Amino acid sequence: MAYGADIHEDYDISLLAEFGLQPRKYYLLLARLEPENNIEMAIQGFLASGETDKKELIIVGKTNTPHGKLVGKYTGQPGIRFVGGIYDFKKLNSVRYYSFAYFHGHSVGGTNPSLLEAMASSCYILAHDNIFNRAVLKDNAHYYDSSQAVTQLLNSIYCRNKFIENNLQEIRNEYSWESLIDKHEKYFYWLLSQKQ
Repeated sequence: MAYGADIHEDYDISLLAEFGLQPRKYYLLLARLEPENNIEMAIQGFLASGETDKKELIIVGKTNTPHGKLVGKYTGQPGIRFVGGIYDFKKLNSVRYYSFAYFHGHSVGGTNPSLLEAMASSCYILAHDNIFNRAVLKDNAHYYDSSQAVTQLLNSIYCRNKFIENNLQEIRNEYSWESLIDKHEKYFYWLLSQKQ
């Protein structure tokens, strides 16, 4: 059974000030600094795009990991900013909601909770191209598999509003906690019926 997410309506634009952010003036990447999250792919693609003068790439995640060397490597590059972890859910949802686009570079595992939370926060999603992300996002995201593909995406953004609305509908229909509870309940009743 899948993980779920809630759609919130309590986004607070004033919370961006703590991180020096302006609405829709930044790309967001939220992940543990680990190789399987393809953070460097997104950074390199962003740096090669025409976006570095217009928007920032904000990277949210704990930086004291073995892969945290990315911080030293890219701090000071134009438009790249590491802000560490954000553990207050209301702040994090607001930072997600007001981003221009959200990078989801995760490439292992099943349904990723942070992806569902990004969808529920009305993020425009640019996702690493793999079966897990495609199973959840379907045709409602742009996909990349290299830094060159990231650059191409950033230089030709389209379908933003359509993808956001479709992903919200997907959360309502397939990944809401209410829907998942109903599915779990039906499954458990079915299991019980098999014992008789």
